[in-house]
Amino acid sequence: MSDKQQAEQLRQAYQQAKQQHKPSALQQRQLKQTCRAANAAVRQVSWWQRGQWILACGALLVLATVMVTQEHSQHATVPVYALSYDDYEQVETHSVEQGHYVTHIREQKQALDKQFSQQQKRLSEQHFYGRLVHSDQDTWFVADCRNKTLLEIKHSVLDALQGEPVLSELAPGQMLALDKNTDGHLTTIAAVPRTVYACP
Repeated sequence: MSDKQQAEQLRQAYQQAKQQHKPSALQQRQLKQTCRAANAAVRQVSWWQRGQWILACGALLVLATVMVTQEHSQHATVPVYALSYDDYEQVETHSVEQGHYVTHIREQKQALDKQFSQQQKRLSEQHFYGRLVHSDQDTWFVADCRNKTLLEIKHSVLDALQGEPVLSELAPGQMLALDKNTDGHLTTIAAVPRTVYACP
């Protein structure tokens, strides 16, 4: 039996079974009513979900409107030109006291803080560390830790700076703390404790 013949037999058997088991008119009406009721229930849930979504969007819109109007009213109450001493580095006070014109100048804390930080930076730049690399009869060679500079320090400078005999006992490899003044002249050279082996 070929595939075509087998397919034809199956179709005929299906048609016969369909004719034999056809639902009655009453069963068909009941089935249609059941389907309509199910579709109506789906429509009600769908409508309820849409209603919730619309309410949520409306609530968000109202909330956004309230926030915008509140922010706008807060900005409206702040004057455009508000007095703030923090905006100025110094305050000049002009007055007439006992018939004399008097001017007082007060520098603000932020200007003083800025000056203080600049001074601290300048001091930190003047204080640095180095390592004694080599020494001979009249010269010390010190490697500056801050930058790649070799300081050649003559004994005439060491004699002028040397308040302690400890400096004469230093060996190559010793860490040193050095200070310079604003002119770039060395003002102090001190030995760092032997527990320090590397540039800080």
